[in-house]
Amino acid sequence: MQPLFRIARVLCIVLLLVAVSSAQRRGFPQPPAPATTEQAQPEPRAPRRMDTVEMEREAKELAQLADAIPGDVEQLKQGLLPKGTVEKLKRIEKLSKQLRAQIQH
Repeated sequence: MQPLFRIARVLCIVLLLVAVSSAQRRGFPQPPAPATTEQAQPEPRAPRRMDTVEMEREAKELAQLADAIPGDVEQLKQGLLPKGTVEKLKRIEKLSKQLRAQIQH
């Protein structure tokens, strides 16, 4: 009975080695891919080209309007509201927003 036990033992070892080697060749199972590969990511913006000529024109206009405001404030101290002061301030605000937007993008 001894030889039969040895043969069974050797056979089990051989089967175990074959199973291990075939498992190594196939590798471990891989997890499945995510259901959706696209995530809601903002689309990268194409770099905008700065229009430096337009920016320079707006900056000069902004400076001219800003230079006129102290004179208007002096007239306000005397009780006079110069014509166009409110419009100048609105234009200053608009130009500054435009310049800031162009610089940030």
